[in-house]
Amino acid sequence: MARQIDGKKKERIQDAAVVEIAHWGYYQTTVARIAKRAGVADGTIYLYFKNKEEILYSVFERAMGRFINEGRASLEKSTGAKEKLRNIVELHLTLVGEDRDQAIITQVELRHSLHFMDQLSRAQVGEYLEIIGKAVVQGQESGEFRADLDPVFAAKAIFGVLDEMATDWVLSRRNTRLESKTSAVFDFIWAGLRVC
Repeated sequence: MARQIDGKKKERIQDAAVVEIAHWGYYQTTVARIAKRAGVADGTIYLYFKNKEEILYSVFERAMGRFINEGRASLEKSTGAKEKLRNIVELHLTLVGEDRDQAIITQVELRHSLHFMDQLSRAQVGEYLEIIGKAVVQGQESGEFRADLDPVFAAKAIFGVLDEMATDWVLSRRNTRLESKTSAVFDFIWAGLRVC
């Protein structure tokens, strides 16, 4: 008889991995250290994950899943393309800024390996870029955004600005709220998109 997966225990393992990897780095973090922080036996981790790499993937996928789900929900509430784009900027900076340990993983730790970046960027990052791209297309169709911009390029550029702000925040260790940069970041992006 197959054993049922305990979602709460899996989340505890993921949460523990976020703290341990953010503190020690991916390569210095052991499964035993994650298990101890999660309050489970070392072997219990292998009921949920094949190895430490799979834990790292799941932590990233969980974070990106939240970005995607909340991004879609935010877009449904917004009407105009400019408002949608501002909501995306605010949501991105808010979600990253809520958890510095998670941000360390997504902004620093995952970038140490081309293998991780290759695997992850093709999946959920592409879906996130699609959400941004749809807001750009809507803005072009409504006449709010420049028609001469390639929506895929614009989505990547917008994501790049958001990603750089998040990385700068993580690396600076300043005691500031990342979402406080929403207006400045949005104004910068808007200046490149708006019809002059």
